[in-house]
Amino acid sequence: MTQGPSQNLIPLTQLSLNEMLGGALNSLRRMPKTMLGIGLFAAFVIELSSLFVSALIIRGGGDLSSPELPEPTGTFSQEQLQELLNALIPSIQAAAFAAVVLFFVQLISTTLFTHVIGNAITGRKINANEAWQKSKPQLFRVFMISLLGVILPITSLVLGFAIGIGLGASIPGSFGLFITFTGLGIGLFGAIYLWTALYVCVPTLILEDSKVLISLKRSFALSKSMMLRVFGIGLVGVIASQALSIVVATPFTLFASVGNLENPNTTSVFFNSLGSIFGYTVMLPFMAAFTVFLYTDLRIRKENLANQLNQAKN
Repeated sequence: MTQGPSQNLIPLTQLSLNEMLGGALNSLRRMPKTMLGIGLFAAFVIELSSLFVSALIIRGGGDLSSPELPEPTGTFSQEQLQELLNALIPSIQAAAFAAVVLFFVQLISTTLFTHVIGNAITGRKINANEAWQKSKPQLFRVFMISLLGVILPITSLVLGFAIGIGLGASIPGSFGLFITFTGLGIGLFGAIYLWTALYVCVPTLILEDSKVLISLKRSFALSKSMMLRVFGIGLVGVIASQALSIVVATPFTLFASVGNLENPNTTSVFFNSLGSIFGYTVMLPFMAAFTVFLYTDLRIRKENLANQLNQAKN
């Protein structure tokens, strides 16, 4: 059941970077049962799926160990390159499967976290079941907008690379090289711009319960004229979430490196898996909360959301 009001996670005013980071950490500390519970379940699904597909690949004769690189005697021969690619195929398959699982698990967990944090901002707490009931009707739209958030920047990057290399290859000399790098630069700039403009599209859709295209336009509108700020804060959020995950996972990784000397098939796998699980457990809710706080800050700055939040609190 929904609980009564409590102290806010963040001040209901324009937020600084420190307040966003502190609010994300406070969300884990003040709502551990909900935030870490959802995170732990999501982490188990991610890690068990990874272990399952790795076992299938190994059982099918694949080798997930890092291939030995040829001696650096100059250039790769065609045969050496083919051997290297063949050795990398099992690892690429496992990584691709893990990426797909992570995408879907993060999509669902982010929707849950966003509802939990959106209510907690005004001092109301909801549990995982209430968050799930709110999330179910939105999951397909969240899937679509999350997919667009990945595809659009990648498309910009690929187009810039393709155009730059295509035009540069047809023009001899230094000018052709200049055209190539110009195309690469434009593609990279477009990818960064789209990533920044779409940074808050997911919380926009979830908390405003809007359509996909409307949420995309809203995200662009909220980020407009604050692109550098959104890019910088968003980048810090990604780095901070990864750093938090590494800090939590490091003790288990160290145990795994010790166990690897004695029994790499059991001890090291066990501790590496534990480290990965606990890393995801804190990283997923931290990143979701941080993104919601950035979205809230943008609305406070552009739409005076603070008044509405204070009214909702009271």
